[in-house]
Amino acid sequence: MVIVKMNNTTVECSIAASELREIGLTPEAIMNGEKRSVPFMAQLNREVGEQLGFNPETEVLMMSKNMMVDGSVRIFAIKMSNEDIQKSADRIRGSAEAILREMTQERVDSIKAKTGYDKGQALNEMIGHVSELIEQIYDQDEEQDPQIEAMAKPIVNTEKYMARFKDLNSAARFAKVSFSLPITASKLYKENEEYYLTLVLEPDTENTVYDLRRCGLEYAEELMMNSPEQTHIEETAKCIIKEDALLHLKEMIAK
Repeated sequence: MVIVKMNNTTVECSIAASELREIGLTPEAIMNGEKRSVPFMAQLNREVGEQLGFNPETEVLMMSKNMMVDGSVRIFAIKMSNEDIQKSADRIRGSAEAILREMTQERVDSIKAKTGYDKGQALNEMIGHVSELIEQIYDQDEEQDPQIEAMAKPIVNTEKYMARFKDLNSAARFAKVSFSLPITASKLYKENEEYYLTLVLEPDTENTVYDLRRCGLEYAEELMMNSPEQTHIEETAKCIIKEDALLHLKEMIAK
């Protein structure tokens, strides 16, 4: 994900389709505001808010989403204070009043009274003037000095893992030793005679991933990261623990 800070109030984020696929999303999911995209958009809001110094108590963060021809998603975020809101309202009010002055009934009647080429030309002139007035709504009152800053950031600070076990007891022992790691979500699946534990890890130190892999080497048949096989398991296998699988498996050992 590339984040470009245009100035003190505007940020542009570009996210490649391949990046979205890595976290199980699609450009369409982002554009349509699907439920599964909510956690990612919440994280993006936090990131953009930090870049702009956004104060949710006194300011508003406006976002517009656009899907590009290559499948990437471009998101513009604009921070608006009460002063910005007032300026926007004044621009809209001024343009609306100008449009009403432009489109008086007398002007319309004069166009209707014309014939042939003159009628079309007069109508086009009026529509052109109205379009210019509408465009003024979106013009800034004053241009800010360019302060463009660009940075590349990971699309998420989480990593998806899946561990495969030959039996439930091995999965439970894995859960017991890995429970203290920063794992935010876990589910347990079963396919044929094997068990699959999916994990969402939020590494807080460089040793976190090492600790998880060490647990996997000791108790799992295989530990995979961002594997296409995980998508297959999630779509076809039977989910036997839908939430907090680590906790439930750990409790099996305790009993």
